[in-house]
Amino acid sequence: MTPAVPTVRRRATPAVAIAAHAHGLALRLPDRLRRLRDEGGQGTVEYVALAMLVAALMAGVVTAAGKTMGSDIATAIAKKIKGAIDGAGKQ
Repeated sequence: MTPAVPTVRRRATPAVAIAAHAHGLALRLPDRLRRLRDEGGQGTVEYVALAMLVAALMAGVVTAAGKTMGSDIATAIAKKIKGAIDGAGKQ
């Protein structure tokens, strides 16, 4: 039997360490890209964005109507919007 040769562990140079890290990232890249393409929750995000857009438009209409046509029209529009929102939960 031959005697065991002691091994000397050397620390990797910075260039080798960077190359090893980049290689590991490249091997995991397809899995990361697959997770980015996951469309779960996409519909909810679009629905919330659309609801916020409609709310902003309604607020703009009420504000503009209050400044240009008097507060009676703005109050009437605000009451109609409030009634529609209150009635939506009861159906």
